[in-house]
Amino acid sequence: MRLANRPKHTARVLLHEARARRGTAFSHVLLRRAGNARRRAGEATQLATAAEHCSALPTQQELFQ
Repeated sequence: MRLANRPKHTARVLLHEARARRGTAFSHVLLRRAGNARRRAGEATQLATAAEHCSALPTQQELFQ
């Protein structure tokens, strides 16, 4: 499993567990953790996209040759 997919997978597992424990106080904790994992997955995706964009740009030295 790619490192970028780990928070997404974690969010899915936590959501499933929160549904299984619906009605208990702990389900709210699981939902909060799933939301945090979902946000981490979004940040990882944005960072990966930014890194790909930066690597596609020419380096400073290439511009002046």
